Amino acid sequence: MTLLTAAVLYAASSQVLYAQEDMMHFSKVFNRAKPYRIFLPADYHKLDRHYPVIYYFHGNTGDHKLDIPGISGLVNANGVILVAWNGRSEESDLRPYNIGNHSNIKYNIQFRDYFPELVDYIDKTYRTIPDRSARGVIGHSMGGIMSFFLAGQYPDLICAAFSSKGSPEFFIGTPARHTLYQVRNMFKNLIGIKTGFATSTECELYYLNNEVINGALNEKDLDFRLFRYEGSHDITPKQFSDAFEFVAEAFRNPEPAPERWHHSDIYPDFRIWGYEVESNLNEPGFIDMKGVTRGGFGISTKSWEPDGKPLKGVNIRVKTAPLYSPNTVYTILDYSHSTGSAKICQLTSDKSGRITVDTDNENHQIGIFRKKDPPEIVFIKHNVNDKGSFLDQKDENSLNLTFLNRGGSKAEKVLVTLSTDVPGVSIANPVIELGSLPSCELKALPQGFKITARNKPPSDGSPFMIRFNLAIRDGKNRVWKDEFYVPVFFDVPEFTHLGIDDGDSEVFGSGNGNNIAEPGETVMIYEISNGSKRLRLYYDDPYIDGERLYDEIQPDKWGDGYSLSSLIHISDVCPPGHKIRFLACYEVKDWQKIRRDVTWGTFTLTVGGELHGKQ
Repeated sequence: MTLLTAAVLYAASSQVLYAQEDMMHFSKVFNRAKPYRIFLPADYHKLDRHYPVIYYFHGNTGDHKLDIPGISGLVNANGVILVAWNGRSEESDLRPYNIGNHSNIKYNIQFRDYFPELVDYIDKTYRTIPDRSARGVIGHSMGGIMSFFLAGQYPDLICAAFSSKGSPEFFIGTPARHTLYQVRNMFKNLIGIKTGFATSTECELYYLNNEVINGALNEKDLDFRLFRYEGSHDITPKQFSDAFEFVAEAFRNPEPAPERWHHSDIYPDFRIWGYEVESNLNEPGFIDMKGVTRGGFGISTKSWEPDGKPLKGVNIRVKTAPLYSPNTVYTILDYSHSTGSAKICQLTSDKSGRITVDTDNENHQIGIFRKKDPPEIVFIKHNVNDKGSFLDQKDENSLNLTFLNRGGSKAEKVLVTLSTDVPGVSIANPVIELGSLPSCELKALPQGFKITARNKPPSDGSPFMIRFNLAIRDGKNRVWKDEFYVPVFFDVPEFTHLGIDDGDSEVFGSGNGNNIAEPGETVMIYEISNGSKRLRLYYDDPYIDGERLYDEIQPDKWGDGYSLSSLIHISDVCPPGHKIRFLACYEVKDWQKIRRDVTWGTFTLTVGGELHGKQ
């Protein structure tokens, strides 16, 4: 460790207020020395005590030299060590963290790998409390997205995360494989972490961050607190103090580790809550774990969050946390959503009580149990009116649900209670009896929930699907929670002026270029009544067998907020004349306010025929 500078500030009485030191440590991740600034409480060198730590992540053009008035009082009053890291991949870089648009991602080295290295170094070098309950992060602007991203990567290291006017979405990863990380869709990674977010009325990111806020409010199990301020994008001393006090309060009242958790990751290999996941993922996308408990987990791949199609050719190995009896045989249930069938086998835990499960790219529900272990009921799928996945706003809907018992024994007298917090959505019969459900078996409810959906489509990029919450209770008063999301086919006007790119001069689609969607072609569809606007498409049709998203940054003051449009593949075996009904939207952006204005519409495509709004 090399001391660069040291400043010790004294009060008039010559008592030490705080120590601010600029230090260096050698990073194996970067293979060079990395600087950091550390603020120690005034009593650090007087008392033999250990302290919690807050890590601060700076924004664009910044570095580790944090200089905000009032830090001394915050550090001393709360008895907390503050570490400001350096987010530059190279010291000459003004843009930190190797994140942003495609061209901003230049390095294979990831700050995701550097953060635990820095934490380990600080814990070994200073008298810290080396526990997640005494560790938090604060970030501003680009550092804000990093605070949420890294807290979601390491919830077992962090109990509190605060984003001050954080960037709403960026690509993260390596030059060869980076994925769009949209904060509004990733709050499930932060369950078990006290989460704070600050926004300001004149901040350039104000409108985009309203989408982030709506995403947080949509995550029912998230411990979330919102701070609203007047003023600009800058972080003021008062705002920094509020963030600091928020994390310090979390140290005094930390959230326990969740008994049930979710996690979605952009990397092929990761560790989370004691689980180790390895895969051959080699393209942009996510490995998604859902409803993880001692009794099992859901796992899948996604091209994008929250509703992307499965990636192809991905093999995944999951080694559980040491939750099980060592060297013991367990029954493994593997239910495949794609085939609708289940396989059962026996696996033996290792000497530490871990079990290794291999699976593929499709959506799987894994159960882990021994004979006579308790039941565990999980949601498997829904359909609307026995025909599709979308709720219709014009009529009352029958929402039909299917469940799986992934536990080791039969559940009796099961009641299912459905709820939602979405305004304009009502449930006429919120409680339905499922009855009994044996181990390893599927069962649909004998009737559907009667749903009326009168909710409005969002006018920005906020999540639009309805979150439904499930409380499942059996006759022995055992309760299981679950949740699922249902799209709504909004009652919006038809798009009547449309165009198709199937390989013509627009060069996004591929086909014969005759502007007609035909079997085997990849097409992009445009709304052309006022310019040419690429559409994001939502559908429920078996003859669309592939989709990828085209991303672009519409011009604005900062270049934030990605516009996404759909490239869909029409199945080779789609019969000519087949009609596909779409919900669609496009967006335009205000240059100064960086605000997305989203327009929704519907249309029908006739495969092999002309395209217009009403057919």
